[in-house]
Amino acid sequence: MQADDAVTNATDATQGAEQLGDVLRAADHLGFDAQITIDDDAPPGTLRCGRCDQTAPVEEFERAWSRRLEGASDPDDMLHVSALRCPHCGGGGVLVCHYGPEASAAEAEVLRRLTPSERRR
Repeated sequence: MQADDAVTNATDATQGAEQLGDVLRAADHLGFDAQITIDDDAPPGTLRCGRCDQTAPVEEFERAWSRRLEGASDPDDMLHVSALRCPHCGGGGVLVCHYGPEASAAEAEVLRRLTPSERRR
């Protein structure tokens, strides 16, 4: 399977997944089984890989795909989910954060700096 096929298959696998749990299960099935988090103790825009526990600026993580979700009962409950590859260990993980008015300053900074997967080709 080529890299472009993996992205297409990942996009197909997450289409129709309207619940966070569905998206996370699809990500896990595709090998994105670690948690990627925003490191609040590091400079803004720094992420931590849950597999190797290393940190790096968001721009160094390779994004395979992203999904945006809105809450069924509250459309203002907006979540962004990105499948990322760690620049240190190469492991796949998932970043989940708010976007829009509910986003923290740290979440907004990460999303602003997150490189679209199309630019990496």
